[in-house]
Amino acid sequence: MAINVMGENVIIGDRLPDIDIRKWLMDIEPSDAEYTCYLFYHSQSPLCQKCLATLERCVAAHKSLNMVIITKEEYGDAGVTLTRHLNDRTGVAFDDNGRTFRSFGVKYIPFCVISRKHKVVWCGNGNLLNDSMIEKILTK
Repeated sequence: MAINVMGENVIIGDRLPDIDIRKWLMDIEPSDAEYTCYLFYHSQSPLCQKCLATLERCVAAHKSLNMVIITKEEYGDAGVTLTRHLNDRTGVAFDDNGRTFRSFGVKYIPFCVISRKHKVVWCGNGNLLNDSMIEKILTK
């Protein structure tokens, strides 16, 4: 039995919406992985900061997962606080005039989408994710 779940403009099982990146922080893109977690983020949001801390642990624990943090903030503003999160499997992408936020229909943050081979496998409030949920998502 197929179940469709929809969040914003993202539907589980569908291809990812368009991603328009203006610039990568320090030109560092995450390495390829089977699954990618897209986190829509603002550096001044305590909810986003909490979500990012959880997702960083999950990415570190699962070699098949990488993360792209997407922000509409200016490079100079967010770059300072987000540089410490960069590594082989985590990159920070600066949205091109909000196009990616609009493409995904993001209306709240932290909004999170996990994809496998460019197909959505999970979407929703990033603060709902934890280690056991990530484990279930990655083993489907």
